[in-house]
Amino acid sequence: MHSAAQEKVFDFRILGPIEFHVSGRPVPVPGARQRALLCLLLLESGRTMTAARLIDGIWGERPPETAAAQLRICVSRLRKLLAASGLPGSISTETGGYRLQAPEGCVDVQRFGGLLREAADAESGGRRADAAALLREGLALWRGPAADGLESPAVRAAAAQLDEERVAALERYFDLEIQLGRHHPVIPELMSCAAAHPFREQLHCHLMLALYRAGRQVEALQAYRELKRRFADELGIEPSLPLRIMETKILGQNPELSGGQSVQLLAG
Repeated sequence: MHSAAQEKVFDFRILGPIEFHVSGRPVPVPGARQRALLCLLLLESGRTMTAARLIDGIWGERPPETAAAQLRICVSRLRKLLAASGLPGSISTETGGYRLQAPEGCVDVQRFGGLLREAADAESGGRRADAAALLREGLALWRGPAADGLESPAVRAAAAQLDEERVAALERYFDLEIQLGRHHPVIPELMSCAAAHPFREQLHCHLMLALYRAGRQVEALQAYRELKRRFADELGIEPSLPLRIMETKILGQNPELSGGQSVQLLAG
């Protein structure tokens, strides 16, 4: 017979505001310090984090003199919350620190990483449609900026890396969709992503190519000109060579643009 804990479905969410769900029901994690602690332990799930790293992660460079005692209180409260939710003993005290052992597959950031690896394997095996589907599944896990609402420097640094992985996955996804001839349906999302990341040149390359292949050459060139103006006004530089190559090919209606090549090859 399965235990009650085994029958429950646990879901720890970092890809957006920190959340903990049990069988679809949200379990509030009170207090910014408790949420920061949970986030830090989840990011290193299965590995020991020293008390010093946790203190630095929660309080930054100037922790209070009572930080060690406050950390122990935070750990105790988090243990009680997890135990009451069906995960007793999930936080263990190790030499000099603590370790959270989350059930396999219940942390969204781990699922995201696994799907990225599966997508890379599928793409290297020539299965572009499968790769795009896996990337789409991984991107669907995101609910906003990683660890949204937590301000500790250590959490923000980890979150910035995760956010970068998300944008890189979006770029890969759009490239695959365009290669597969599915440029029409991704244009609205591409426009939104390019607007949200105004200096992310790869996204703008994808947008220009998708618009061109959709028969919207004027809009593709306008997207480049707006980007060029933004670079000049805000950065004082020209767009990179790949973007300039893409503009030249669009202006000349280069036959290469009609094929199923990746943006990297076309703009290289």
